[in-house]
Amino acid sequence: MKLTWNRMTVHPRHRFTTAHWGVDETEVVIVRLEHDGVVGLGEIVPSDLYGQSVAASEAALESMSTLLGDDPFAIDPIVQRLIEHHDDQRAAISGVDAALYDWVGRRLEVPVWKLLGLARPRKQTTFTIGIADLSEIRVKVDEALAAGFDALKVKVGIEHDHETLSIIRDAFDGPLLLDANEAWEPDEAPEKIQALARYRPTMIEQPLKKEDWRHLAALRSLGVAPIFADEACERPADVARLHGYVDGVNIKFTKCGGIREALRMISTARTLGMQVMLGCFVSSSLAIAPPLSVASLVDLADLDGHLLLADDPFTGIEREGGIISLGDTPGLGVAPRD
Repeated sequence: MKLTWNRMTVHPRHRFTTAHWGVDETEVVIVRLEHDGVVGLGEIVPSDLYGQSVAASEAALESMSTLLGDDPFAIDPIVQRLIEHHDDQRAAISGVDAALYDWVGRRLEVPVWKLLGLARPRKQTTFTIGIADLSEIRVKVDEALAAGFDALKVKVGIEHDHETLSIIRDAFDGPLLLDANEAWEPDEAPEKIQALARYRPTMIEQPLKKEDWRHLAALRSLGVAPIFADEACERPADVARLHGYVDGVNIKFTKCGGIREALRMISTARTLGMQVMLGCFVSSSLAIAPPLSVASLVDLADLDGHLLLADDPFTGIEREGGIISLGDTPGLGVAPRD
């Protein structure tokens, strides 16, 4: 197998901001896996939240090239080897994992979702409203509603949360997911969350720093909304650790390492009676297609990374209002727009 890659920069339509950081552009790595005349593609979306970077991902890919073997169908043992050698670079593993599944699907001429024995992906996604001044919030909400999105995810954790949420609730009465991105301390979070009840949140995501996960159970007991873990839940073992402390987990491929590891996390969560959400970072459709391929297995999807872009360099994911879907195209179902 031949593994090559190149950097690509994608640009969100509006600056994307959370309680701790903001981006005007995101640099990703496009992975190409070639074997027997067939090419599979994957996208790496590194995050410094997890000690990842484009440079570290590329360095890991150099080493991964020697670990692939000569059988692209052997995805499970390949990914296991990658984890054993590069456990700290799960974003890079996710890109290779995606390229392997894409290769197999293209080689067998079936979409990845069908290869996995799953239903055709057709899932409601939230559209994320990042932190911004109030005039920009109005613009973002108007754009989202005009585009037909019927579930919104809002970044919170700053002083003008209530002004932001009031503007949104004045215009929108549907599902509203709130993401605090570790914004609060354990002693202030109960009051913060109780004050959010008036906005009827569908769920509240990662209100505390990931190291404060033991305090999440107290926030869950408030009954304001289901509490989901994001930054506190990276790998399959984290799902079991969080059982009883949260209602659900947000699985992102950048954190866990791709389809193979995500399926393990979903299975564990379901066994323990926990809800599951699929999340993403700002990225192209190529990075969204793998989680969308397994989206029929989860409760909630926040797979709007490509929808936040000014110009998505890949095509293949269909959207009708707030519903995104994949068709019968072999592999991951996406291709370069050019």
